[in-house]
Amino acid sequence: MKFEKYSAKFADLKAKLLGLVSPYWKRAVDFTRTEIFRVYLVTLPLFGNWLIGFTFFSKEAEVYRHSKLSFLNVLYFISFLILSWLFSMIPVAGPWLANLAHLAGVIIYLGLSGFLLYNYTKGKKLVPKLPEKHLALLEQRLF
Repeated sequence: MKFEKYSAKFADLKAKLLGLVSPYWKRAVDFTRTEIFRVYLVTLPLFGNWLIGFTFFSKEAEVYRHSKLSFLNVLYFISFLILSWLFSMIPVAGPWLANLAHLAGVIIYLGLSGFLLYNYTKGKKLVPKLPEKHLALLEQRLF
């Protein structure tokens, strides 16, 4: 008897909640299908997001370009990791230099990701000179 009573209350609560949430859910789903969301997704400073852009959105030019820039950003970070590993082999000052190189890699990685997100949000087409040159080289060799 109590189960049926609580089951009916739960069904009413569920119907009210779905009525409240469904317009927001529809807006969220519609936003995930836009180019803005896709560019944000591939540009976020997470290591594998560029692969999503290469795999699923290779036909969209802007998303594909930001995927390449994000991939280049990951390559920069990995090069700083390798540099910090090489610095760590130096006696006495090596660990300090390795930590500084790693910190520089993290700052550059987060900084470039934030810069790309800012530029896309504001509608600018700015890319620093060095990543632009490296992107041209990357496009010649890989793409």
